[in-house]
Amino acid sequence: MTPTQRVEEYANEQAFHKYDIVDKQNDLIRKYLQRDGLNAVRRIIEIINEYDPTNAAGRSANKGERFDAMWMLLGELDNRVVRLRASADGRQAIEALDRAINRMRAAGYGKKDQHDWAEHGRFDLALTTVHDAKGVNATDEAIQDTLRLKYKIRLSDKDLAAIVNWLISQDPNYPSWSETDLIKDYSKINEAGNPAQLYVMKTPDRFYEAYNEFKRQEQ
Repeated sequence: MTPTQRVEEYANEQAFHKYDIVDKQNDLIRKYLQRDGLNAVRRIIEIINEYDPTNAAGRSANKGERFDAMWMLLGELDNRVVRLRASADGRQAIEALDRAINRMRAAGYGKKDQHDWAEHGRFDLALTTVHDAKGVNATDEAIQDTLRLKYKIRLSDKDLAAIVNWLISQDPNYPSWSETDLIKDYSKINEAGNPAQLYVMKTPDRFYEAYNEFKRQEQ
């Protein structure tokens, strides 16, 4: 299969096998799509553009579910492979998703006290994907927590944003440097007495080295 065909297959998996928990096809396709990176971004954008809840044609033929697959895929790529905003293709994908969110707003989605999936869940998660792609995403937060827990380096949100912008300028593929582990942080206990759960980098050294290089250049 070509990257474009894999994107199409991923969209169809979300449309037709969304609730099939024993179907491993989705995971397999995702693995290869991560290797593809942004090679099929044009098809991703086309599927995003097909979804328009302001008219019946834009909502028909599982266009909403296929749209869900695309913001999920863009989030995966931005968090695991390459920062979208670092390339012209990635920025075009963010812009396409932004336009789709504006169409959803025009259709009345995203208001308070809405419980329908499309109006509430789809809108909120697509909006979060755009917000993260433009700024600090979950991988960046994992870097922040990794530096705090392993190296006793506390970064403010402002400092983190500055380091993220620097990392993107140096190597936009930094999300692929390491996988993450879900751990319990006993330094943060909630009211029920349970530790916070957060993601940290499995192999953190490269991020620590990047932090030190950033500090040297900053000085």
